[in-house]
Amino acid sequence: MKKTLIVLSTLLLVFTLTGCKKEEAKYKVGASPIPHSEILRQVQPILEEQGFAFDIIEFTDYVLPNQALDSGEINANFFQHVPYLNAQIGEYDYDFVNAGGVHVEPIGIYSKEFSTIESLPTDLELIISNSPTDRPRLFGVLEENNIIEINDGVTSEDITNSSVSNLPTLFTSSRNITFIEVDSSLLYLNYNNESGDAVLINGNYALDNGLNPLTDAIALEGSASLYVNILVCNTSDLDDPFIQALIEALQSEEIQTWIETEYEGSVVPAAE
Repeated sequence: MKKTLIVLSTLLLVFTLTGCKKEEAKYKVGASPIPHSEILRQVQPILEEQGFAFDIIEFTDYVLPNQALDSGEINANFFQHVPYLNAQIGEYDYDFVNAGGVHVEPIGIYSKEFSTIESLPTDLELIISNSPTDRPRLFGVLEENNIIEINDGVTSEDITNSSVSNLPTLFTSSRNITFIEVDSSLLYLNYNNESGDAVLINGNYALDNGLNPLTDAIALEGSASLYVNILVCNTSDLDDPFIQALIEALQSEEIQTWIETEYEGSVVPAAE
C-alpha cells in the first residue's frame, strides 16, 4: 500500500543576501538556490572587478521571481527556461526579455521502489509537476525512455492545454498510466515518501534536495536545448551595462567550465 500522496501546495519565499556588505548593493538578482545561486556566486567576483556589486535574492518557487522582477524589487532573475517565460508573459503580460541562456538541468525519473525503467509496473502511477508548461518536456522524457509514444499530430500546445485525465489519450503505451500532479516544490517530498511508482523531478529540485541526477535517477533527460535556463530582465533594461556584464560573465568560458566541472553532468553548460 502506497504512502499518502503529498499534494499541499506550499509557496515559500526565502530571501538570502549573499556576502557581507556595509552598504546594500545597487543591483539584485533573483534565483533558485541550486544551481542558480551557486553559479551567480561564482560570477560576483568577476563583476565586482568591473565595478558591479549585486546581491542574490533566493526564491524557492516559480511564481514570485517574476512578480518581483515586474515590481522592480529585483533587476533580473535566473531560474526559468524559455517555454515557462513565454507562458508567464502570455498570462501576465510581463514586459520581459530573455537576456541569454546559461545551462540545462536535465529532468530525471526517480523511484525508491523500482531501480530500472523496465521494472516499472503495468499499472503505473507517475507524479509530475502541476505546471502545464512542463508537460511537453515530461512527455519527451517518457518517450525517450520508451514509456510512451506520442500520437502523430499531437503538438506541445495539445499537451499543455489538456486536462490531466485526458493526457493518456495523447499517446500509446504498453502501460496503463495515471498522472498525478503536485506543486513542483513537492516532487521530492513525494519521492521521499514513496508516493506513486515514480516521480519526474526537475533538475534544480533534485539538486536542492541532495539527489544526484546522474546516479539517483533511473532515467535522465537527453538533449534539451529548448529548456536552457536563462537570465531574464525587463525589456527596458536589456542594454543596461550591468545586465550585459552579467550575461557575458555567465556565458564566459570560465563559468561554463566551472559548471561542467562542479556538477559533473547533472547541470549541462549551454552558453550561446
